[in-house]
This record gives sequence, C-alpha cells and structure tokens, in this order.
Amino acid sequence: MNSNEIIYERKMTGSFMKLHCDEVKQLDEKILLKNNIPGFLKMEKCYVNNEGQYWYDISGVQSLEMRCQYNDIKLEFLEKLVVSICNKMELLENHLVGTDCLALDPQLIHIKGVNQDEEIYFTAYPAQMKTMCTTFQHLMEYMLTKLDHSDAEAIHIAYGIYEKTINGNYSIADIRNAIIEERQKKVAEKPVEEMVAPISQPQVRVEEPKEQIKPTLYDKLRVYLLEQLDIRLPERKKPESVTEKHKKPDTDRKWFKKEKRKENREKVDDTMLIHPSPEAAPEPVPRQIHPTVCLSDYREHPQGMLLYEGMENRSNIIIDKDCTRIGQGDEADAVIGKDTISHFHAVINRENQEFYLEDLNSTNGTFVNNEVLAYKQKKQLKSNDIIRFADVKYRFV
Repeated sequence: MNSNEIIYERKMTGSFMKLHCDEVKQLDEKILLKNNIPGFLKMEKCYVNNEGQYWYDISGVQSLEMRCQYNDIKLEFLEKLVVSICNKMELLENHLVGTDCLALDPQLIHIKGVNQDEEIYFTAYPAQMKTMCTTFQHLMEYMLTKLDHSDAEAIHIAYGIYEKTINGNYSIADIRNAIIEERQKKVAEKPVEEMVAPISQPQVRVEEPKEQIKPTLYDKLRVYLLEQLDIRLPERKKPESVTEKHKKPDTDRKWFKKEKRKENREKVDDTMLIHPSPEAAPEPVPRQIHPTVCLSDYREHPQGMLLYEGMENRSNIIIDKDCTRIGQGDEADAVIGKDTISHFHAVINRENQEFYLEDLNSTNGTFVNNEVLAYKQKKQLKSNDIIRFADVKYRFV
C-alpha cells in the first residue's frame, strides 16, 4: 500500500490511521465492525464528504516500518511475527472472515511495548484485493532487508522461509509448526547451567548458663576495709607557665624611619604638567549606529540544542547525531524521565544543517509552537521554536 493512501490524524481522544474503503467485502466488513477480535486494531467506519473511511485507533503503538528503521530485527522477533500471523489467520477463520483481509504491509502492522513485552497488532482491511500468499511473500522480502546480517542463523531461516514462498506450494501454518518444533528442540538441548543448592538452616547455638562465683570471706573483708579507709592524696598543683621576656624594641631603627618620613615631607615635587596644544588634538570620530538584529535571524543555521524551560531542573538536550530519539526509555538517545513521556516519544533528524522533528505516535503528543504533530509528520525546526513533549517544554536554538 502506498504511503499516500494512509492518512494519520491526532484527536483529543487519541491517534488514528485512516484508510479508504472502496470495493468492500460487505460480509467481512459487517463482522469486523461488530466484533472486536483480539490482536487487531480497533476499527470504525466514518463518512467524510460522502466517502467512506476506516478509522483505526493506533494510540501508543508504532508501525513495523518504524520499528525496522531504528532497530535491527533479530531471529526471535521474526519467529514471533510468523507465529502471530498464523494465529491471527485462525482467529479470522473462526469468525468467518476471509484471511485475505489480514493486511501484512509493514505500515499496517503495529507493535506495542519493548523487548520481551512486545505485542503485535494487525490491521483487518476488508477492501484489500491482494491474496494472502502475495502479501506474505512481500513481507518476507521486506524483512530480509531489515534483518541483523551478523546473525547467520537468522539469515539462514529467513531465506528458507522466503524460498518456500517463491515456490508457491507452501502453507503458513506448516512454517509456523516448523518454527515451534525448532524452539522446542532448542529448549530440550539447553543444558542446566546452574544447580540450585538447598538452603541450609543456620544452627542455633545454645549457650550454657555460667556458674556464678560466690565471694569468699577475704573478698568481703577487703571491700569493707577499702570503704572504711578513705585516704585522699593531695592534688598536685600545675606549674605556672613561664612568661617570656619581652624583647627590647629596636629604638634606633624606629628613629631612623621617623627621620626618613620627615625628609620625604620636606621635599617638593618639581614635576611639570605638559598640556597638549589644540592643534595636535585628534578630530572626534563620529559614532556609528547599527540597527537591532532580530534574535531569530541572527544565526543562519540553528545550533541544534533544546533549552529546557520549566521548573523541574531538567538538563538541556544537545542534538549531535543525524538521528536523535527522545523518550523515557533507556534506549533513547535523549532520556526525559517523566511518566507523561512515551518510551520513544519523538525523533529529530539532522539533514544538511537543517533539523526536522517527527512524532513517534506518542501517547500525549508532540507540539511545535502549540501546534500538535500528526504521526509521521515531519516539521522543520527554526530558531526559537517552542517544542513541547507532552508537558515538558523546550526552546530550540
């Protein structure tokens, strides 16, 4: 599907993807609109200027195309994708919907979450005219270009799946079963690396009671004599500190300094002040008046820096890469630690000393001068633009 056929729009209730609905399969459309099938984007039908459109709620998810643009695809994700496609085909068949309605375009497959918590959501499109085999083959061609080529096993499995799609005599369910069997073999062959030792309970040491020693008659008599005999030694007085004798002041030296001061006062300064003649004085230079330059026009190209404007004591963001992702997650290039910021909130691309801001379908939106950006909308930044990620505000310079 061409990108021109997909329209993205952000409303107060969330972010939406709009597709046209020409030559619709009526029965499949009724079932999909009536039933909310798990693993599929929520779908509604609207009419704009007497033209029907399918609206899909894509709030908080990112497309597979965007996922592949910023991350290398691993073998685990490819296997998860193929298994999910087979499971969704079975769900459509259980709801009496044709499997050709399952759209496998990378722009129509969406992902929610990160790493191990990723969930794949698909788009059910009743107006799709391509067959399931054709769309699956195109998807495998696309995934081959996005795989991590350092992983030899992933490349081998991906090419094996692609060769089966070219031959034509294949079933996606057979591919899924082969992947599941391979997973089970890996789990069975995996050795147990660490044995968990039983936790030994600490032995409680019971201390035996100590025998009390009874005082003897001699000890009692000694204590009595010490109490009756009260002999106090006189306290020794501390020796008085010996004061040092004051040194005799050097009167001769003081007299010499006093006489020197008198001699300096009696001297008369005969220096002459020389006044320049009026003919030798230079002519005054007229003051040059420069017009005030607007701050926005001062720099020909922006520096590429986001200056924080707020009360939360956050640091500025320096854009020193061609692609700078901003978000709450640790994988982001610029991390904004706040709950209102999405994991990957927005991205700033640097192209020929120009900077372009793009929202990554964040939950709370990205704003430029109080104008909200739609998903995949690129906005060129200028000096002194006010950029707001959710409720965190910056100034671009």
